[in-house]
Amino acid sequence: MLHFAKAGVAEMPTLSILIVNYNGLRFLAECFASIKKHVSCSYEIIVVDNASSDGSCQFIADNYPEVRLVASTINTGFTGGNNLAGEHARGKYLLLLNNDTVLLSDITPAVAEFDDPAVGALGCHLVYGNGTLQHSFGFEHKPGRLVLFWLLGDIFRNFAPAKLAETDPAEYARTQAHVAWVSGAFLLTRTDLWQRLGGLDTSYFMYVEDVDYCKRVAGAGYRVEYFPGARIIHYGGAGRAWMGLRALQNTLRSYLIYTRKNHTARHVLFLRIALSAVFVARAMAYGAIALVRRSSVHREKSGGFLQAAAELAGVRKTA
Repeated sequence: MLHFAKAGVAEMPTLSILIVNYNGLRFLAECFASIKKHVSCSYEIIVVDNASSDGSCQFIADNYPEVRLVASTINTGFTGGNNLAGEHARGKYLLLLNNDTVLLSDITPAVAEFDDPAVGALGCHLVYGNGTLQHSFGFEHKPGRLVLFWLLGDIFRNFAPAKLAETDPAEYARTQAHVAWVSGAFLLTRTDLWQRLGGLDTSYFMYVEDVDYCKRVAGAGYRVEYFPGARIIHYGGAGRAWMGLRALQNTLRSYLIYTRKNHTARHVLFLRIALSAVFVARAMAYGAIALVRRSSVHREKSGGFLQAAAELAGVRKTA
């Protein structure tokens, strides 16, 4: 069951800001304040709350009557939540904005990039809460690249051309007119294009759905652009000891969905075999570190990667 609260907004605002919230009460006030400060065009905010238990809905209703709230009794995920919000959007453009973000600069120049009819999707410069660089755009998610990423980690990021998209600060200082994807933490797109493409693919619960959407944007003949003139904080998972088993499982499932959609059965098989081998090696390494350091975090990592490897290999069914 859904509850939809309408707010008094312009009939056709320039921008519809879509925010999916799940127990993000601690982020909302700062996020909303930054929107008010840094969005100078006409806009509406549509929040889909995915069955939060932290009082988020009441907080929004009590303090932000201008926000259009859709309260869901089930967790529809990032994809389902954004698609639901998009159904109620009236703006010329859509901005997918994570609830744990803070706009740091006026985004009007980013919106103005869409004066070029070739631009279909646009991302901005993301940083973590401590100001360090966050990956904001990147290359195609090819199976070999994904395996190398997990095999070599930060070492792989230091090799060209990987470093150009992921770690080289100089590349983040200039507009990238042709990138494979931009982060869904801040993703601007045309409303008519969003509708034509059917929004995000709900096969993905979370992760890689932004990569998938950008690929479909490019496939429709539009350009995906990274624009450094807009800058935001995206708190994300910064500071956590590791991503956690559930996040790892969701990431892997999204990899497989994306690979099945865009590559051959051989590529899917390669990804399963190669990644499972890499994850077994990681599990062994973390297990050894856990014994030496008596680290519960490394022990948890070891078990998590071993379980993920078994799921990839088909030895263990996914939860």
